[in-house]
Amino acid sequence: MQRWTRRHTRDAMLIAVACFVLPLLSIPYWPGFGSGATASLAHLQWGLLLALAMLSPHKLYFRIGYLSLFLAWCVQLLLRAPEGTAISLLLRSLPLYAAMYGWTVLCAHWMGWPRPPEHARVRQRDIVPFGAVALVLYPLGWALGHALVNGLFSAASEADLLHQTLQVGFARFFGVLCLTLPIVLFVTGRNEPAPMPSRMPWWEWVLLGGYSMLLTALLWALPARGEHPLGGLLDQRFMLAALMVWAALRLPWRWSTPLMAAVTLLLVYLVGVGTRSGLRSDALHLLQIGFEMSVLQQLLALTQVIARDNRRAIARMAGESRRDGLSGVPNVNALRHDLAGAAKPPTEIACLGIEHMDNLMAGYGLPAQEALTAAIHHYLQPEVQAYTLGMGCFALVPVGEVSWKAVLARVEQFEFNYAEAQVRIEPHLGVCPLRDASAQSLDLALDASYGAMQAARQRGETAPVFATPGLSDPAALRAMLETHSLALSLLRRRQLELHVQPIQRLSGGARMGEILCRLRTDDGRLLMPRDYMDELDASRGVVELDRAVIEVLLQWMRDNAQHLPYQRLTVNLTGRSLVSENFRNWLLYQLDLFPGCAQRLCFEITERAITGGLAQVRPLLDGLSQRGCLVALDDFGTGMQSFERLQQLPIDLVKIDGTFVRNVAGNPRDRDLVRAMVTIARAYHAETVAEYVEDAGILAVLEELQVDWIQGYHIGRPAPLSDLAAAAPAPANLA
Repeated sequence: MQRWTRRHTRDAMLIAVACFVLPLLSIPYWPGFGSGATASLAHLQWGLLLALAMLSPHKLYFRIGYLSLFLAWCVQLLLRAPEGTAISLLLRSLPLYAAMYGWTVLCAHWMGWPRPPEHARVRQRDIVPFGAVALVLYPLGWALGHALVNGLFSAASEADLLHQTLQVGFARFFGVLCLTLPIVLFVTGRNEPAPMPSRMPWWEWVLLGGYSMLLTALLWALPARGEHPLGGLLDQRFMLAALMVWAALRLPWRWSTPLMAAVTLLLVYLVGVGTRSGLRSDALHLLQIGFEMSVLQQLLALTQVIARDNRRAIARMAGESRRDGLSGVPNVNALRHDLAGAAKPPTEIACLGIEHMDNLMAGYGLPAQEALTAAIHHYLQPEVQAYTLGMGCFALVPVGEVSWKAVLARVEQFEFNYAEAQVRIEPHLGVCPLRDASAQSLDLALDASYGAMQAARQRGETAPVFATPGLSDPAALRAMLETHSLALSLLRRRQLELHVQPIQRLSGGARMGEILCRLRTDDGRLLMPRDYMDELDASRGVVELDRAVIEVLLQWMRDNAQHLPYQRLTVNLTGRSLVSENFRNWLLYQLDLFPGCAQRLCFEITERAITGGLAQVRPLLDGLSQRGCLVALDDFGTGMQSFERLQQLPIDLVKIDGTFVRNVAGNPRDRDLVRAMVTIARAYHAETVAEYVEDAGILAVLEELQVDWIQGYHIGRPAPLSDLAAAAPAPANLA
């Protein structure tokens, strides 16, 4: 029960006065059924009472209103009843009023009212129950109650009792029609704006003026019903309803609902005027008019409710579109919306990136990512407003003056607690000036700040990186994405060309060849590895590259099995392929499917490709060795664990990185390093291959250092595999 306040007292007094005065406001009409004097066509007080029972902001309101109405009825009996009959009529009315008190409450309950304040609004599905209960059952219950009480306690004839019953039913019906629904709509939606709040276009004014002139002309030209000047409105009520629909769409509810009640009351008043001027007013005609007016009123109410629900649905969807669906954090749509409505846009905007979000999600699941995103958003408030841009990436908008260095330091101190574990995050921050709040300026600033953040990540910066011209080129990023997409498309269509570069043994005529891949575009252009390798290496596209190269190479080897000009062909394997169980199973199956090919293949791996995944790499390398393939360790000497890999893995060849070979003739330090590598490789029973042999001077030094194999432009340049001589003698096997 709500606490009674002074405002409640004021409202209760207004309700009491309204319920006491409304019975005095009669709409007289001459019933076309039965005999007798004029009667009231609409008992407005019962429309108000039913609305009170439905709304019931405080339970005492309805009781006070009902008691005030009963007192008004008693006063009328004392003043108007024939002498000596007032007491009997009062006693006869007591059971009827007591029963109708419960009937009114019950009808409101059947319509789903009263409701909690947060749900106290008219819904679309309320319109039909209102029409069935408020406009049919409620007046019908009053009519039957009146007939029952007067049939038991009065000596009226059956004809007079029927006529009185009809009068009571119609009076209650039109009273509810005029006030109940408009009051409920006004109280529950008085703060609702117009369904179409935009400014009216000129053509709508012209249409409205023309329609009003047409209605006026019809009222002027057609004969009016009765003597009242507005009597013709009753015949044009559908045209009037069209104007009311326009008003319901263009006016706020605090104006359209009183206008709805006023127009309905006017039409009911005109019905009463017409009956007094000779208009046909039998029960069927009144029922027809009442039904039409009730349908029109409910259509108006339904128009308002549908427009309100559509507006709220659009607002709700707009709000949801400005929130991340998982974490509930504002997204880039919210950023655009907030900046567009800001009185003064910020001078700078930043992009925050969080490292290892994929590891967090892999270890703790998607809820951990959602929780971290929400935690960072709340942690940075109120100095900075964070908007999520995706997994582990935020756009930061300062609230006032902030130090980006302090913001980054604060994020570094943030500890994320999840599932009884404490996680420290590694942030990177890029900052860019914001010219204005326009969408174009925001997009440019986001691109630049994201590029600065990526630069901070690549360089391992622990301080904010400010965007500068050339730091991040959006055109270059778009070109990179296009190249990646083109490379994947060409791979999947097998539009690739295999080239081979010779590898010559120093101590004899044996030769191997390294397979190199080029992609052939639809216009005949060749894409070199430098054009697409970085983009593919950042995704699983490198696995597709490895599969495509091996698939095409094995097919070529099978077709040229008797005329292979090289002792072995070496193929590079990327790190993603090495750790993929699916790729391992596929490659070993392919080697088994093409007998004799495994003994003529060598697979090259790099130390960087197997960092952290030795246990995953070993099964594939063992399987290759068991089938007769050789394994080469490429870029030997560039990593910290190069020598250790010789002990851990079945390595047959060691390819000395070209950075040590290129200057070996003139740099004693490089010469000593190559000599040491040769010695270590032989200690592990592995042969050496020197890359980047580009002149005779380098070749002479490598012979002195006893390198086994040499590769470079001095030996031979890459050439298409399809152009090799078909009749090359098959060399001896390589141990």
